[in-house]
Amino acid sequence: MRTLSNTLFLLTPSFLAMAWLVSRAKWFWNNQPDLQFGWVVLVLCIYLFHESWAARPPVHVRLRWWVVLTILSGCALLVFIQGYWAIFGMHPAIMQGFAAGLLLLACANLGLVFGWAGVRQLGFAYAFILIALPLPTIIYGPLVAGLQSKVATVNVELLNLIGIPAQQVGSLIHLPNGTVGIDEACSGVRSLQSTIMAAIFIGYVALKRNSLRLILFGAGVVLAIVGNIGRSLYLSLMAHWRGMDAIEKVHDAAGWSVLAFTAAGVILLSWMISRAEKAVQTAAAARARADDD
Repeated sequence: MRTLSNTLFLLTPSFLAMAWLVSRAKWFWNNQPDLQFGWVVLVLCIYLFHESWAARPPVHVRLRWWVVLTILSGCALLVFIQGYWAIFGMHPAIMQGFAAGLLLLACANLGLVFGWAGVRQLGFAYAFILIALPLPTIIYGPLVAGLQSKVATVNVELLNLIGIPAQQVGSLIHLPNGTVGIDEACSGVRSLQSTIMAAIFIGYVALKRNSLRLILFGAGVVLAIVGNIGRSLYLSLMAHWRGMDAIEKVHDAAGWSVLAFTAAGVILLSWMISRAEKAVQTAAAARARADDD
């Protein structure tokens, strides 16, 4: 128990760095609807740390050259970000830079205590919080605009195929009895972020191979896009059949349905991929035993 306490004490700088990061990120989690899952991500970070802790490498405290370089890089980045923050205020790119500086210090702390093996074993639990931070505007803006346009394009094609005259103007869908707008929520960016979070977390916990984790990640992105195309198509159909006022009545329910669809899809796919992975490993082990005999 004393050894465990001593090890945790040695990691105090990394815990303080994460606490500082959470204290800054909570504003986004409390005020931006697309980042409200940040508190869930924080709980998952703690869970990942707990799971990784059992297989932690032995303590080997040593001031390695790359640890010193990482500390200096993290401190320099934080000084620059804090100065920029004081002058221009808080925005997503600054938040990302702030997180990078603190994570560099946390990485250095792990390297100081455990060496590179500690960074590999425990680093993901710290870095996972990046999924809950706002994207820089230079990335977020084109991403949302692109999703809005693509979702509108696909919906117009589908509506025309089933005999409903529709025309796209930007992210708007003109119907005979009104116009349906593909707003930021309907673009799918919120469910896309949540699905990416779930796919990365479940893939890390349930799968062993990075290639299979990448497959699950890609499948999750596809599920999120398909789900939001279905959502906006449903809203367009409700507007056509029941009038524009019907959208308000079903809008939120449709959004939650997409989240449920993508979450269930990611869980099901991870289960199928995990079973296939275990079957391949079992078959390989059986062949190895047969060769030995």
